[in-house]
Amino acid sequence: YNKNLGAGAGLWWQNNGFAISANYVAANGDVGNPEEGGIATAGAGSTGTVQVGYTAEQWGVAAIYSRIQNANDLIVYGTNFALNSFSEPGNTSAFGLSGYWQPAQSGWIPSISAGWGINSTSYSDGVNSQGLVSTSQSWSVGLQWDDAFRDGNALGMAVGQPTFATSLEGGGTPNDGNVVWEWWYKLQVSDQISVTPALFYLSRPLGADTPSGKSFQQLGGLIKTSFRF
Repeated sequence: YNKNLGAGAGLWWQNNGFAISANYVAANGDVGNPEEGGIATAGAGSTGTVQVGYTAEQWGVAAIYSRIQNANDLIVYGTNFALNSFSEPGNTSAFGLSGYWQPAQSGWIPSISAGWGINSTSYSDGVNSQGLVSTSQSWSVGLQWDDAFRDGNALGMAVGQPTFATSLEGGGTPNDGNVVWEWWYKLQVSDQISVTPALFYLSRPLGADTPSGKSFQQLGGLIKTSFRF
């Protein structure tokens, strides 16, 4: 699901591995003026989402559809170029597929997770949409080796692209995209404490907003310590 918080309602059903859920959330549901907020209004800042999934002992798949009102900071991951378009009034229809598989026993074969999404965006009357994003996509693949080198530890890698433009209003071809890599190794120090050093790399975080003839990349690291009580 997306990060929208506010007034709303949801339904959830599960049986024999299948699960179906739906919800509606209005970020501005507490605002009494229907031009600026409310529920099921143009200013609601709403998302409507339906998800269908199936899980088995070692794998699972899910499909999701969301209808999102733009200009409410509800789409938060993507290139700068794509996010600037989503800040304009309008609507985005988002569809995603995801799945995972894990081996029965830990070893040299890793668990695998993957996802892909495609979005279609339209803009409100009065918005000069020429050159704004009309279609965008995202994808990711992750691998994790449990008990790597020592029982309780885990080695992982993930690569993907957060939302990036693939077509523009007016028919232009975007030069967008930003590949993100991450590597981590979790050290299980004790039953209650784990330490995870990680490295991450962003190939082009500004996407199509990168100045012509210039390049911009980021390489960073972090150490996460988790305590469980």
